[in-house]
Amino acid sequence: MKSSLFNFKLLYCINHDDRVYPLELDPFVIDSDNKNECVEGFLKCPECKVTFPIISGVPIIVKDFVKYSSQRLSTFGRWYSISRSEEMKRFLKDVSARLEKNSLAENRYEIDGRYFQTYKWLHNENFESDKFLHLLRWKIKPSDIYRKLTTGISYEPEGIALDLGCALGLSTFELSKKFSFVFGIDSSFSFMVEAKKKSLEAGITNVEFFVCDLLSLPFKNQKFHLVFGLNIVEFLPIQKMLSVVYNLLKPQSMFVLTTPYDYNREVVCNPNLNAETLRKALEKGGFEITVKTKKESYIPWILKINERTYLFYFLDLIESRKISKHKH
Repeated sequence: MKSSLFNFKLLYCINHDDRVYPLELDPFVIDSDNKNECVEGFLKCPECKVTFPIISGVPIIVKDFVKYSSQRLSTFGRWYSISRSEEMKRFLKDVSARLEKNSLAENRYEIDGRYFQTYKWLHNENFESDKFLHLLRWKIKPSDIYRKLTTGISYEPEGIALDLGCALGLSTFELSKKFSFVFGIDSSFSFMVEAKKKSLEAGITNVEFFVCDLLSLPFKNQKFHLVFGLNIVEFLPIQKMLSVVYNLLKPQSMFVLTTPYDYNREVVCNPNLNAETLRKALEKGGFEITVKTKKESYIPWILKINERTYLFYFLDLIESRKISKHKH
């Protein structure tokens, strides 16, 4: 995590609804090659004294860290084994005594889960050798979908963007070409570690990645010039999500989202949403949909489950702009 972020007081304690207490950095391990990168430490609230750990350079800013850890026990075990400071080992040892050992199976978006390798495939540089893509005579990289989805977003060289549910950060990296800084947020620690690694390898310096609950974010209202949400509608209560996004955006700023309307993969919210009802919900929530995305779109997107199984989706892309709610 970039230490320099704390010069700007961008992150606030999520235990206070009004977001008035900036988090403070307590670093334990600093990257020897990049003194601006905190590899391990705590984010602390000066008021309620809660601590949020930074592990492998990724802050985990969630209200219930014990519950979060209980849902990914094997990942938690790795945290302890890779910890380099006595402070972090003591913290994790204390948490381990409170874990729910009979919790659900490993989260499918963590490194041992079903979908981690599926999303990692989107980074595939040898895509031309993929049997299915070869059969389809596909001539673009699987990751090019993210470039296509961000094409309509205008440049804001002084602006800040937020990428909700950013997975491995491919959309975050595209947004970083258009904004001064981009925050990538996801609930998967493994995704965030991989995204952080890719950003460092590529020398992309204007991004940062956090683990967060997408409905409880450590930011003040009216902070962002753009919020981007790729396929998050299925997993969040629609009215609550729209309220959170509306409050985070500056006036007249954009909210761009996509969805395949897929309600078959796992437990989801909003199973009755479709292209028409989603657009109505956006308008009721204080957003004006751009003319070019008023109609449902069909943008192809592929996920590879294993060597013989693929998911082929058509995504619906909606671009909207925050306006005054009283107009609706």
